[in-house]
Formats: sequence, structure tokens, C-alpha cells
Amino acid sequence: MTAPGSETATPTKVVFKSYTKAELGQIVDEVRDSNDVRLLVMPDDRLQDTLKQVNEVITNSTVEPAACAEFAVGGGALLEEGATMSIGASASSTAQSLVLLTLVSGVPEDKVKALMDGKSTNVASCETMQATIMGQSVEASTKSVPTSAKTEGALAYKTSAIAPGGGSQDQLILTAAKGGVVLISQSSGTTVQDSDLPKLESMLDQAAALIK
Repeated sequence: MTAPGSETATPTKVVFKSYTKAELGQIVDEVRDSNDVRLLVMPDDRLQDTLKQVNEVITNSTVEPAACAEFAVGGGALLEEGATMSIGASASSTAQSLVLLTLVSGVPEDKVKALMDGKSTNVASCETMQATIMGQSVEASTKSVPTSAKTEGALAYKTSAIAPGGGSQDQLILTAAKGGVVLISQSSGTTVQDSDLPKLESMLDQAAALIK
């Protein structure tokens, strides 16, 4: 017989379900950036333009090893059929460092698991990549970054891409999945530092806490 008061609390499992674009937008709207300012929710027309651009880049890119394409050109859950999403931008974003929070839902549970497992498995084997993006040869690299995010299963990594002319573009990405939502917190640009991670962790954890 268990002694009174000796039971351990069991975390409540969040039900896997699909969220509408409006519901995701409401979550994003509640998140604040590192300056305690609400994120700016991307309007529908700009969201569609962003997805078209992502799709165009992926369609016109090749990456070796092929399993590393997600790190070099992105996409993933955003382009899954039936996906709904909302994107919020930090008002502190600049041309050199764009800070975004993306929430994606409507992706089947097995695909969400495969996406997250694939990233976790492949990040170590994608340290060096060769890519042709929109006709331009690019050398890319990815490294895992330790994270203190509170959200279960969160994975952080940084991808750097260098074109032949010497121009570089970095992405620091923190991602997790909770209750049918894929969360992606990222900083992209030419001045991205590993020290940006705490503000990405804060945004992702805020959004995850609202998924119940």
C-alpha cells in the first residue's frame, strides 16, 4: 500500500491535435521578445509570399548529403500538405539578424515524429555540406548547440553557408514539437551569434507553455 503523500506527480500529456491558422496566430500574439515586446504576426499575404519563396529555393536546390537538405535550405514541416502556420517577428529584428517564431500544425503525428527524429539524428552527420542553391554553389556546415530550453525534446543547431564570393549567411535554430505543433524559433542573418540562443529559448518556451 502506498503511503499517503508519497505519490509522484505525473506530467499531463498534451493531446496531439491540429490547430487552425487563427489559433496559432493567437499563440504567437501572446509571445514577447527579449525586449518584452509582443511579436509582430505576419499578415496572410506576406506569409504566402514567404512560403512561395521557400518552395522555390527548395525546388531549385540540391544538397549533398541529401539527408542534410533540411539544414541547408529549410522547409520541413512548413511545406507538408495540409499544414497551417503562423509566423511572428521580433520588432528588434534587423537586416543583419531576423528573429522569427514559427508555429506549424496540421502535420500527421508520425510525420512530426519523423521530422524531429531526423533532425536529431542527422545534425551530427551534416557538419559539412555541399549545396547548389538557385544555381549558386554554397559550402555549408551545421553544428549542434547546447540548449537550456524548458520545452521537452528541444533541439538547437547553427547552420552557416558561404558562397564562392565570400558572403555568409547563418541561421541559429531552436525547434521542438508539442501537442501537434512544430515550434521553430530562429535568428537568421550575417551577425548571428550562439549568444542569441537565450532569446530564442524564451520565445519557444513561451509559445509551448500556451499549448495545453
